[in-house]
Amino acid sequence: MKAIRRLIDRVRRARPGTDGRGGPAAARPLGGRARLGIGLVAAALGLLCLWRPPGFDFVELVELKLLDWHALVRGRLAAPADITVVGIDESSLDRIGRWPWPRTRTAELIRRLTEGGARVIALDLLLNEPDQNSTLVLARELAERYQALGLARAEGGPAEFRRLLEKALATADTDQALTDAIAASRRVVVPYVFLLPPAPPTPIDDESRRLLNRSQLIAFASASARHALEPKQAASTLLPLDRFHAVAAGAGHVNIFPDRDGALRQVDLVLRYQDGLFPSFILEMARLGLGLPRSRVRLTEQQRLELGPRSIATDENGVMHLSFYGPRGTFHELSAADVLTDARPPAVAGHYVLIGFTAYGLMDVRPTPWDPVMPGVEIHATTLANLLEGRGLRRLAAGVVVEAFVVVALAVAWPFGPPRLGPAGGTAVALGLAAGLWGAGHLAFRAGTWVLLLPPFAALAVAHVGSVTYQVLVEERERRWIKRAFQQYVPAEVVETVAENPAALAFGGERRHMTVLFSDIRGYTTFSERHAPEEVVAVLHEYLTAMVDVVFRHRGTLDKFIGDALMAVWGAPLADPDHALNACRAAVEMNQSLERLNAKWQAEGRESLEAGIGIASGDMVVGNLGSDQRFAYTVMGDHVNLAARLEGLNKDYKTERHIIVSEGTYAAVSERVVARPLGAVTVKGKLQSVQIYELVDVTHDAREERA
Repeated sequence: MKAIRRLIDRVRRARPGTDGRGGPAAARPLGGRARLGIGLVAAALGLLCLWRPPGFDFVELVELKLLDWHALVRGRLAAPADITVVGIDESSLDRIGRWPWPRTRTAELIRRLTEGGARVIALDLLLNEPDQNSTLVLARELAERYQALGLARAEGGPAEFRRLLEKALATADTDQALTDAIAASRRVVVPYVFLLPPAPPTPIDDESRRLLNRSQLIAFASASARHALEPKQAASTLLPLDRFHAVAAGAGHVNIFPDRDGALRQVDLVLRYQDGLFPSFILEMARLGLGLPRSRVRLTEQQRLELGPRSIATDENGVMHLSFYGPRGTFHELSAADVLTDARPPAVAGHYVLIGFTAYGLMDVRPTPWDPVMPGVEIHATTLANLLEGRGLRRLAAGVVVEAFVVVALAVAWPFGPPRLGPAGGTAVALGLAAGLWGAGHLAFRAGTWVLLLPPFAALAVAHVGSVTYQVLVEERERRWIKRAFQQYVPAEVVETVAENPAALAFGGERRHMTVLFSDIRGYTTFSERHAPEEVVAVLHEYLTAMVDVVFRHRGTLDKFIGDALMAVWGAPLADPDHALNACRAAVEMNQSLERLNAKWQAEGRESLEAGIGIASGDMVVGNLGSDQRFAYTVMGDHVNLAARLEGLNKDYKTERHIIVSEGTYAAVSERVVARPLGAVTVKGKLQSVQIYELVDVTHDAREERA
């Protein structure tokens, strides 16, 4: 063996790429071309993640999930106290009646909120069709019949009937009641909807066009600002009835467009229809609440929207990225039923009030980073709060350039530095740098800036993994070369060991005082005959898993499985002065663990098992033992055979826990165990009799109790 070692050393010193002392080739730093090549590949992938060409949609999904993670790590924010949601919730449906309600109910809501002093009221209900009112239909039919009978000029009874008809028509016209309430309030914003292609263009009449143009954006910071944004182009529109639109204080679109994963994280503050730009429902609400004329809502050539003194960041499409305050219920909410039935006006003085559905059954819910079923009206409230507080997320104009520089610098520089520390050291530095990037991105998020994290993460990962992989491949190449060189002189397993660790060449073992334990299931062959193979395998797997857990818990080493039996040793490979005591503790706990398994199996209607355990302590040989072709780390000696025989004696002795220990084991633990002498016995294969003991339990001394 010494000659083999000397030969290996000479070959390694002669082999290019080693350290000259027989050291592993993997310790060699990467070549310059390899480093540069890995860096360029990493930079290319990082830039692809940054610019996202067609086919890289999954990158956007990952980036959106990272954005959600920022929000969850940051935690909930305090919602503005002057924003109130009046929810048409489950309680309202139970107390007032199922939806749709007569529009007189909506009119009453508006009157009550106006009496309470609401600053502005956003009615998140589409009003593009007349109210379906059977009373009004009947009154109109009677009026038409009255006219057809020629009773309009008659006196007496017909005249009285005419007055009753006129009163019924006035009372039953719920749309007129809502119109009157909106007109009287002078602070109600109503919604409309744009239909985007492929919906066909639909013409609108002159009156509807005039009413729609009342909400059109008309102010621009400069001539070029008119074309600075490229918002989505609508094909047609669904407007509220003219009677509502004409008396409303404002109107805006309620279109929302989720991200690719279906979650809503952004709102379109502006949409284009024909030649005009039109604000969102909530942008119009914010304008009215701040008391601004339409001329104070301006678009700038820097792709920002000025709302009076406030400057709101959007992207090139007029989209604002939302910063959510929390899950459903974050904003102050009143039940619509409470507003309608309370004798006192609601406490909404100076509040921005949004009326909308919050009942799950009405299906106006959207997934968000915080909540998979957030009501649409609360998303509107989030948008309003972002506008008023300036919390909307922004992407810096120079952000792409800065991020591209970071990606390229990180990708190209990494292979020249930390990988020289080795796989473990380089990985630690890489993880630290990734944590730093995440922390910087999170701080930017808290400041209202969205920084893309996937491009630098991807560049760093590819650069690091590429460097480590290259080193591992070089090491594997050197190992294969050594194997090919020496397989003609020594067995392949020896060559493998030499390539990994030349110090492991020594065969044989060392003499140690140790403890060995054998455990075997009683009647396992009969059990196997009575049950299906699948059930036998499942039971054996569960049993052996539990037993090995106990062995490991008491510092034992699993030597091998022998069918349904297992062999474990204490005192190797690590020395253990309490090897005998730990083996006894493991045996007692193995017995207890089997009792728990039996109780479980019996509750499942399955058959229970019984196992015997034998333990012996003494001098044994431990190490790499076997043949030249194959060897294993194990123990051998007379006490190993004795432990196996003691396990089998549990069939002949009526033992409580089915644990029999040798006199050597008992002598080492006699003061720490409860044991019953079983006398002397001559086991198979031995000429002299040995004293054996039944192990009943293991006691605990005062030091252990204090610990």
